[in-house]
Amino acid sequence: MSSIFSYFRKRPHLLILGFILLTGLFFRTYKVIERFDFAADGDLFSWIVKDIVVNGHFRLIGQLTTAPGIFIGPFWYYLITPFMMLTNMDPIGAIIPTVIIGVLTVFSYYFVFSKLFNTKVGLIISFLYAILLNAVQLDRRVVPSTPTVLWHVWYFYSVVSLARGNYKVLPLLGVLIALIWHIHIALLPALIAIPVAMIVAKKLPNRKQLITSLAAFFITSIPLILFETRHGFQQTISIFQNFFITTKLLQAPLIKSEGATGLYKFQQVLEMITKNINNLFFSPQSFETTQNFIFILLILLSALFLVKKKLLSFKEVIVFYAWVLGVIGFFSLSSSPISEYYFANIEIIFLTIVSLLLYFLFKNSKLGKVIVIAILGIVLIKNTNFMINQYYYSKGYVARKETVDFIVKDAKEKGYPCIGISYITTPGENVGFRYFFYLKNQHLVHPSVDIPVYNIVIPDELSLREVRQKFGHIGVIPPVKIPSKEIIEKSCQTPDTNLTDSMFGYVN
Repeated sequence: MSSIFSYFRKRPHLLILGFILLTGLFFRTYKVIERFDFAADGDLFSWIVKDIVVNGHFRLIGQLTTAPGIFIGPFWYYLITPFMMLTNMDPIGAIIPTVIIGVLTVFSYYFVFSKLFNTKVGLIISFLYAILLNAVQLDRRVVPSTPTVLWHVWYFYSVVSLARGNYKVLPLLGVLIALIWHIHIALLPALIAIPVAMIVAKKLPNRKQLITSLAAFFITSIPLILFETRHGFQQTISIFQNFFITTKLLQAPLIKSEGATGLYKFQQVLEMITKNINNLFFSPQSFETTQNFIFILLILLSALFLVKKKLLSFKEVIVFYAWVLGVIGFFSLSSSPISEYYFANIEIIFLTIVSLLLYFLFKNSKLGKVIVIAILGIVLIKNTNFMINQYYYSKGYVARKETVDFIVKDAKEKGYPCIGISYITTPGENVGFRYFFYLKNQHLVHPSVDIPVYNIVIPDELSLREVRQKFGHIGVIPPVKIPSKEIIEKSCQTPDTNLTDSMFGYVN
């Protein structure tokens, strides 16, 4: 015991790191099942894992993305498959790797920034990432893009290393580039930082470095290469079409989803970035002064102050600016609809600058130490309070599963050989139920007057008078008019439509 105590006394940063990891774990697991938002993505990844395990289908692709003709790679689905098998194919198993990735990301922030800068910077930025609510919410999302931030951290490490002339990271960079297809295609514009880093480093990779990085890229890209060669390079073509098919520069559509271009699109991009950075540091609060692009610009310009104080080099700042401008330029020119999520990859730049500013304040005076510790402590208390007391509008995993359990049990008790399901809700909310009906082996057919039909109401407030059972904010209206047993049995000769109907985003 004395030797252990002595070891940690000489390395107090490890105790602080342990606290940070435990704090990050708490934020990523507190009521994680109760707040599991199981909807379209959940249904999709569950059916794909079922296809892998039950149908024995070796998949080269995952689900279709919002970008026409582009799929997500299979990495996420194979990652969660053993965990879903551990939970008897219940999608709740996918939470386990999600939590692991979240905590691993917190640790990666510490490791990477300790290597690139110093231990104190690593502790500051990993603590911020562990407790900032916007980051926490991203880590708690059980979706194929869950590893996105983990990718950001190691990509940041790679491009900064390149800018410093360390080309040993090229094989890692090859793997990261190949993983873009498996995580989210919106990461592509960030690659502009690679040539810029090489230019400022004034150095070219040697032959061995090029060969190993290309080998790492192609090995990781095997599923994509196989799929593309089998299907006429349809995704490659779709990527170019999504970028190059634009309309007139000054066109300004009124609806974002129509794919704005030109100055109007540029304005959208700036608005989304401003919103993202404000949410990153201040969520769930919002302030007029911080929800302004001038605030974002000030953070970026403060990197020049860090150069003056020798906490950053000017060539590193050039890489940061190229990264941010590359993302802004790409999505401003692209005709594809955009989402706030597409700009998450530049958040690490802002988090880096703010963390280095806090470190500068911390190391220069006792008062600075007190101020930084006070800031971090206030953020921790504020965000912990919100996490514990946050109101959750229950219509996710728990509510959906309980809804299906009730319907299946009720149908069985009443002797219905099959049932129909109808939804009273807004478009897009009638998802997240099909896989649970599959797990219960419930025979479904399309709703008609010839079978018992259960109505699922989301939210239950839409039809409070008719709702007979509530699960969170999901209501169930049991069948009102029941046809004769003979008519029901005849109608139930139809194959299980839950297994035969198409599902948006799902391909065999």
